[in-house]
Amino acid sequence: MKKRKIAVAVSGGVDSGIALLLLSKKGFDCTAFYMDLWREEGGKFDDNSLKVAQETAEKLKIPFKVVNFKEIFKKKVVDYFLESYNCGLTPNPCVRCNKLIKFGKLLDFVLSQGFDYLATGHYARLKKDKKGYCLFAGIDKSKDQSYFLYDLSPKQLAHLAFPLGNYFKREVIELAKKWNLPVVNRAESQEICFIKGGDYRDFLKKHLKKNFKEGKVVDTKGKVIGYHLGLSLYTIGQRHGFTINKAQTPNLPPFYVVAKNQKDNQLVVGFGKETERKGFLLRNVNWINPAEFKKGIFKTKLRIRYQGELLEAEIKENNKEDNLLVFLEEPERGIASGQSVVFYNKDEILGGGIIDIDKMDKRCLNDSSMT
Repeated sequence: MKKRKIAVAVSGGVDSGIALLLLSKKGFDCTAFYMDLWREEGGKFDDNSLKVAQETAEKLKIPFKVVNFKEIFKKKVVDYFLESYNCGLTPNPCVRCNKLIKFGKLLDFVLSQGFDYLATGHYARLKKDKKGYCLFAGIDKSKDQSYFLYDLSPKQLAHLAFPLGNYFKREVIELAKKWNLPVVNRAESQEICFIKGGDYRDFLKKHLKKNFKEGKVVDTKGKVIGYHLGLSLYTIGQRHGFTINKAQTPNLPPFYVVAKNQKDNQLVVGFGKETERKGFLLRNVNWINPAEFKKGIFKTKLRIRYQGELLEAEIKENNKEDNLLVFLEEPERGIASGQSVVFYNKDEILGGGIIDIDKMDKRCLNDSSMT
């Protein structure tokens, strides 16, 4: 077989470290690439992450390179994250980073340098059949990351490799111990890589401080029952962080955020059926294999959040605009504009899109910033 050149994205974590190990042991011509990204001081990986990634590559006798993507990452991911919350949305920065940075900017760069593929430590699988490249969930369902990859194109998938797709996390850790790699004792990374600590609300307070204004909490009938600390701090389905006047709402079950009234700076809360929704609009839809998309009305399964339950739904094409209408078989709580919806056929990821409940996001956030 022709010896393939593979660029491997490494972060200093155990998953990318083992991806590098597996490919190098199979005889591929590997080079490790560490992306230097913008992050809040003390963010996802400590200052040791670069050192550990480099030491791992050196132990495996693999060339190591650093690429500086701080500026584009800040603009395309961090600023978008802040702008989205400022407009009342619930964005998914990992989906955006995969599309535009890791499998966008980095993939384009390594291909221009003569590499055939880009590999990462994602728990996902790729297959090629008569319809093209297909994306599947990793066999370790507790670590599966295919949800975050739904927005990739066939052109991108054709140059990717996911060596951990057929591994369980415990096997990855065992391999790191067996080879005594520097990544073996690295802690699991947090979900939002550029934020210090685990609470994104502190990050929002710091960077959107001029936009935080206390306002009223109202029930679904418009009755004022409390106050909030700034709409950007809340997501649909949240049940804490706002203050309720107990004298006005005695002996009632917990309230959940139902909506955000940006115009009047009001947080709308409710409970029970008031928090549930069956239908919504989906925009920025991506099909991994567009030719397989069924026109008209069809049924499928979907997730509205990472590791969320698979939900039965009916999808209807909206002929007037480039989007879809989604109708869940059973109502679901916590559906918010900005969230990613991903379609599944068993373990195969068909594609997905972004929830748009009331088109508020089209007024606040220009779709052109998605590219």
